[in-house]
Amino acid sequence: MSCSNSQLENKKANDNENTVATLPVKSGTKLKADEVTRKNAGAMVQLVNDTSYQNAGKRKELSVSIQNKIDTLVKQCTMKGAEHDTLHAWLEQLLKDVKELKEERDEYIENYAAVKKDVESFYDIFE
Repeated sequence: MSCSNSQLENKKANDNENTVATLPVKSGTKLKADEVTRKNAGAMVQLVNDTSYQNAGKRKELSVSIQNKIDTLVKQCTMKGAEHDTLHAWLEQLLKDVKELKEERDEYIENYAAVKKDVESFYDIFE
């Protein structure tokens, strides 16, 4: 089963339940991501590593940009099986932290760091 917009909408609806998925990856074992997923994840890594986003004044710009990258990843997803399920678990945590980032709170640096860690963790899970 590949990703769909309805899955993303269901995921957004489930965000309010504050569930955190567990990533089913054995230590040292990486799953295969397809080329388009790697490309989209790489674009997110570049985005969060742009040091200009360390400024809280860029909160909205970063949250919109990262959400657009997530939307593109979901729309272009062709992964199946365990890799697909693991990708969605990874996205669930990322979406939770992006939601926190969007909120106008004083904890911007902590929220930014959480999103950055989530995005960069893609390479800990997938190859």
